[in-house]
Amino acid sequence: MNIASPLVLLVEDDPDTAALYQALLSAEGMEVVRCGNCHEALDWWQSARRRPDLMVLDMRLPDGDGLDLCQEITGQGQAAYPPPIMVLSAHGDPRLPARCRQAGARAFLDKLGGLDQLISTAWRLIKDRGPNQVLPV
Repeated sequence: MNIASPLVLLVEDDPDTAALYQALLSAEGMEVVRCGNCHEALDWWQSARRRPDLMVLDMRLPDGDGLDLCQEITGQGQAAYPPPIMVLSAHGDPRLPARCRQAGARAFLDKLGGLDQLISTAWRLIKDRGPNQVLPV
């Protein structure tokens, strides 16, 4: 039996940050799909044949924010079983963790908090979720 690598949808508009996160997650054996904004991510979501095991969303994106995208996926019937969502931000608003939970995110991380925390939180959320979801053809 061949089990697919965990699939991560990474939505980050800064190319350097996106490349760093993609390299780190890929080095952990995860397959990473990168999108630079909410629109790209929703387009990918609509056409994906397999749901991600994890979504990693930047808080501030050029056409919205991670909370908009989180609510679109979790709150509008876009997914019967939405993947766990981790929201990242470098902006120290103390209200963000609570706002992220209200929007449906399972984790909030400060981008300045360290890359080890990103990896450990990603694995925890993926393992808590269970097996990959393959969509019917």
